[in-house]
Amino acid sequence: MAVIAEHGFADFSLDAVAERAGVTRNLLYHYFPRGRIDLFLAALDRAGSELTEGWVMDSDLPVAERTAANFERVADRVMAPTDSWRVYRQARGLADPEVQAMVRRYGDVVISSVAQNQLGTSDPSALARVALSGYLAYVETALDEARERGVGRDDVRKLLVETLTPTLKAVSSG
Repeated sequence: MAVIAEHGFADFSLDAVAERAGVTRNLLYHYFPRGRIDLFLAALDRAGSELTEGWVMDSDLPVAERTAANFERVADRVMAPTDSWRVYRQARGLADPEVQAMVRRYGDVVISSVAQNQLGTSDPSALARVALSGYLAYVETALDEARERGVGRDDVRKLLVETLTPTLKAVSSG
């Protein structure tokens, strides 16, 4: 994942991955028969797991606490940015159908988690899914922009929380 995060999908090489892993290129092909795409999918799967595991879902906690804890968790990965975040963001821009299917799968995990915390269901309506999907894309862009422009974490958290509320209100009144 580190090599892909550093070099990007277009520029990472199997030789660089093999060297970093201390294995031969042939061994990589043994485990990743299609080469670069299989390696990228494996890195993306790991990245998706790292980005979506550990969401605070405890219904005994107030929604605001769960929202803040989950924001901090995501912001930790984006503001660094971690290798998992960099691989995920690269994947968002690739047209490969397998890559996009995996991006959607992990996006659905986030949408279901947000819906559970905010709406009380992990299976929101189609309209709520549309709204939360758009909100997720907005959050990703806003966090990247905040990091690049040096916007403080508290300011961006306030912005994101304040934009989630009307998004969810629009869904519930629609």
